[in-house]
Amino acid sequence: MKAYTFLVIALLMVALVPMVLAEEAGTGGGVSVGVGNPNDAPVVCTDHTARSWYPNDQTIYTARAYGNFFVNRYGDQVCEVSERGNYVFAGETLTYYVLVQDLDGADDIQDVILQKDGVGIGACAPIDYSINRDKFNCNKLDWNEDEDTMQLYKCKMVVRSGSGWNNAVSDINVKATDRGTPALSGTSAWTDRLVMNPALQVSLNGGISFGTVEPGETAMSNSVYLKNVGSNGVVMDMYIASDDYFTDPNRPDAICGDANGIPYYKFSYYATKGSLNSGANNNQDNGLGVPTGEIKSGIEIMGGAEGDNPYQCVSNPDEYTTLPSHSGEIWDMCRIINHRHDGSLLVQGQSMSLTFQLDVPEPCEGSFSEREFHFVGRVV
Repeated sequence: MKAYTFLVIALLMVALVPMVLAEEAGTGGGVSVGVGNPNDAPVVCTDHTARSWYPNDQTIYTARAYGNFFVNRYGDQVCEVSERGNYVFAGETLTYYVLVQDLDGADDIQDVILQKDGVGIGACAPIDYSINRDKFNCNKLDWNEDEDTMQLYKCKMVVRSGSGWNNAVSDINVKATDRGTPALSGTSAWTDRLVMNPALQVSLNGGISFGTVEPGETAMSNSVYLKNVGSNGVVMDMYIASDDYFTDPNRPDAICGDANGIPYYKFSYYATKGSLNSGANNNQDNGLGVPTGEIKSGIEIMGGAEGDNPYQCVSNPDEYTTLPSHSGEIWDMCRIINHRHDGSLLVQGQSMSLTFQLDVPEPCEGSFSEREFHFVGRVV
């Protein structure tokens, strides 16, 4: 029994000790040695103090009326409009400035792109860092100032329309990718949340009626409510005008005054919005149009190019403002409450009340319902 036990132990001992023979035999192990620097991912820092917005061909008008244009420290044209929210429309541009650092050297930076919701929408263009380094504002506490590892970029986004861009809330950031294998990427911690091409709508609650009136009297209508029902907080500047004549669709022989309809300048309006009203209208802060010349009366009112409207929407002694003729141009309309910079602005969900007066001509007979008042909201 003891011999059997000894034999097992001896065999185990032999199995654990390598054999050494006279001819020499051996075995090898794998060795891996890496020479060179490890691949470092790019780091992106955004100059949050230099984001810029610029209007498109439609919003340039309100940008001029309410905005402040200037050239930023990178030499680019910028506009600031304090009343505007975080919404943008097709054709408007936003420009961002980012500094990318790659510890493997600036030459290792392959691509720097703008991303919309994590998907690339365009490349950023390199600009001279040595010239612009003192202009850049990077708030990264651990940033290593080594010019050989850094490259400055300008990222310009032109807002588009279509799928994914209409009435969409999107996050914009910047992604940098290096030339390594595998390629490594870094994204900006900063993100810009924007509402793209929000839906726009203005509603008029109620129909305008003067009831049955007498020739020669001044009649008052019921009140109606003009509301900005656009989406995502869009601010609109509100304007009003009237068709030239209101006629009777059922009586071609109807007459009112010396014509077959009621002319626009026989109508006037009074508007209220919170603590403001149009009774103080003096056209001192008139929005898009810059009127010239003296105040004209009814039949002399004429249209004109932007900034050349001879008609001033000034309230009458009774605090009602005479309606202008609708030409289809915004600058020929009345800014509804025009004596305050923010008077005619409506934010989403906000309304203003309007009541109308009619100086009924003599003679006048008929039911004049053909044509309409026009209400226009222009995005600020």
